[in-house]
Amino acid sequence: MGLYNVTEALVKEAFHAAYEEPGRLQCACARCTEDILALALNHLRPHYVSTEAGFAYVKAQYFNPQLQSDILRELAVAVQIVEAHPRHPAVGE
Repeated sequence: MGLYNVTEALVKEAFHAAYEEPGRLQCACARCTEDILALALNHLRPHYVSTEAGFAYVKAQYFNPQLQSDILRELAVAVQIVEAHPRHPAVGE
């Protein structure tokens, strides 16, 4: 399996469900998406594992309401920052 950051997987899943799937983003380009994920992940504690059992254990912790809240809060802040200051020209400029 190698070394794996489970927090990254959880953040990507939450981002997809809360923002991408419902189409809530002003811009869903790769740069904005990666900027949002990077900002959120930089404010969350990483959870590295090296086995499938470790991955399952940490992923099960996502059912903890506090962790869910932390992830969604950091995503919301990151979305606001990136939408206010995208690193590319606005569409039509």
